[in-house]
Amino acid sequence: MNEADTFSPVATSRLLVRRARTAAMATIARRTGHPFGSLVTVACEPDGSPIVLLSTLAAHSRNLAEDPRASLLFVEGGLGDPQQGGRVTLVGRIERIDGDTVQRRRYLTRNPDAGLYAGFGDFAFFRLELDDCHLVGGFGKAMRVRREDFLLDCSASTALTASEGRILAALSETPGRVAAWVAKLGAPAGDWAVTGVDPEGLDLATTAEEGRAFARLVLPSPAHTPEELFAALVSWE
Repeated sequence: MNEADTFSPVATSRLLVRRARTAAMATIARRTGHPFGSLVTVACEPDGSPIVLLSTLAAHSRNLAEDPRASLLFVEGGLGDPQQGGRVTLVGRIERIDGDTVQRRRYLTRNPDAGLYAGFGDFAFFRLELDDCHLVGGFGKAMRVRREDFLLDCSASTALTASEGRILAALSETPGRVAAWVAKLGAPAGDWAVTGVDPEGLDLATTAEEGRAFARLVLPSPAHTPEELFAALVSWE
């Protein structure tokens, strides 16, 4: 089977977003109406909706206060020619997340350095409420991915997502298993940890802040409970 037969726009888009540490965010400049670009650090909700931590004093936050429409551009890294790699643009509205939330925990688990300022009064967590998605999967592979296709349906996976903290704690006690999964993924050597769980797979990251790397383990079939997840992970050993 050749690459054209196996290429999946939905899977490629999801993987690009899940593996990214940063994205380019475009907001609408409040004074001039021009696109205003800035760099943000990201994480994802279980369904794939991006989460960002923003200072409400920043120019992009002031733009969003007047017009919440925005886009996030995710780019595949580690390539000699970035034009040959994948990139995906998610378009929607940036909305504030209030309270001590699951999104806060997921973001700080993936980006622990942000804990130094996440509690400051002018910082808040936001999510992109997705409207549409555009993928460039490489040369000659540009296409729209519908919102309902990109977002993962987690309605049947409440037992799994509610147990994420317990699952991460259990996996942290088996670093050898995590190292074996990372090796099979072909990721660089290092001290790796699982930072997120969803029905489709695991998000992983190295624990060292310097040169931090990210990876994604996709399950052979969706898991809706902790038991199904641990059973599916056996196929990676």
